[in-house]
Amino acid sequence: FSRFSVPMSGVVGLARSPCRSHSAVRRSSLAGLQKHVLGAREYHVAVIGSGPGAFYTTKYLFKGASAAGMEEMKATALSFWPLRFGVAPDHPEVKNVIKDFTEVAESPDFRFFGNVEIGADVSMRLLREKYDAVVVATGAQGEKKLGLAGEELPGVYGAPEFVKWYNGHPDHASLNPVSPGDAAVVIGQGNVALDIARILGRPEHEMKVTDINLTALGRINEWQHQGLRTIHVVGRRGFVQAAFTNKELRELDTYPDVLAVVDPKELELSLNAASKEELAKSRMKKRAVSILEKMAKNFAEKDSTSKRVVWLRFLQSPTAILPNAEGSQVGAVRLERTELSGEAGQQRASKAASGEEEEIQCGLLIRSVGFDLVPMEGVPLDARKRISHSQGRIKEEVDGDKSILGNLYTAGWAKRGPTGIIATNLTDGQETAASILSDIKAVGKASGADVAVVEAALKEKNTRVVSFEAWRKIEAEEHKRGAARGSTAEKMTNVEQMLKVAGV
Repeated sequence: FSRFSVPMSGVVGLARSPCRSHSAVRRSSLAGLQKHVLGAREYHVAVIGSGPGAFYTTKYLFKGASAAGMEEMKATALSFWPLRFGVAPDHPEVKNVIKDFTEVAESPDFRFFGNVEIGADVSMRLLREKYDAVVVATGAQGEKKLGLAGEELPGVYGAPEFVKWYNGHPDHASLNPVSPGDAAVVIGQGNVALDIARILGRPEHEMKVTDINLTALGRINEWQHQGLRTIHVVGRRGFVQAAFTNKELRELDTYPDVLAVVDPKELELSLNAASKEELAKSRMKKRAVSILEKMAKNFAEKDSTSKRVVWLRFLQSPTAILPNAEGSQVGAVRLERTELSGEAGQQRASKAASGEEEEIQCGLLIRSVGFDLVPMEGVPLDARKRISHSQGRIKEEVDGDKSILGNLYTAGWAKRGPTGIIATNLTDGQETAASILSDIKAVGKASGADVAVVEAALKEKNTRVVSFEAWRKIEAEEHKRGAARGSTAEKMTNVEQMLKVAGV
């Protein structure tokens, strides 16, 4: 069940939204409600989530059940919110996996319950009582903060809300980011940070053919015409430790209106002995060197170019976010030089002995330092605010001892934390599916599931459940609107309008 996202482009999972303040926005999916038959025995599994983790678990439950001699598996559909609201609009190829997801969704053994929220529309307790297994695959919907003074100033945004804003998420469509002036700063150096920097730098005519939200695109275009010239992408460690992939890095240097630059000094500082050891063991990072060296050659042009500059900055850590002269919004961020220490693979960044500091003037600061789990009813979190598990089987700690909770599992980011790419969820989902099937087989008794009770509970709550067929109506309408404007799709940002189109 996912309250914060409408079924996206296919199916799988139940996801719970952290955006509870928008009580009228009820977009979700009860994913992976699977029914398995082992001999004459039927089994049902509810997968809660709306992303690849939920989908892949469902897919491999189907496959594993067949291999184990289970005659059929039925599932409730999930929405692909990370693909709809998390993938950059100018990366449509990443969304190709939706075709694979849709094949599962179209199976007669798969059901989709969209626009449902765990806790409000149906309880975790009821799901665990009425299903043989429940999988939590809700992703990491929260975010980590910097913990700095000035972080609450207007003009400071988290990457999740900013990305959902330009991707047309209904909960964030009304976001009205302040003008950055001539510079914006992105704190963090993962792929999401590079996505944000790239989209801030690319011109309107290149982006309007994508499914980017038109209001957001118009706003970014205004900023560019008002003088947005430099986007700083700041990381506290060196390039060897940076989380971005080579594909994302290389792409920055392929656009005619964007100049990607790196300070040669920071490339040199990044290569201490331990980092050289890390580099020697990573083929991917070795390939990144030539890309970064090319960007370092561009560095001399950063002040004279007519292009917008994306400046990757290494070994810099923010220490304070400062207001502008009027105190009305962010005006600058103070950075300190850092240095690395520790063994290869375990290096930490700390204040450099040089004591070097710098202030970057900026009117927009976006933190992209990681996602985090949001507490969910009936799902225990450990001291690190993570779901403790063994091969996907959720554990609960009582008086210092961890024990496996019966019939409760996890997959995706909820399981392993916010790491990896979409394909990482494949092996992750395989493992969780295998654990579920193994446990069901080990128990060897008839299912006690009663799906009708859950459906009755939703009906009693007057929940406007979106089926997969209803979701396809929304999808078709968005594609129709997109074609009229010459783009891949135009996402609707009003939930009531979506439900009207869906006919629910």
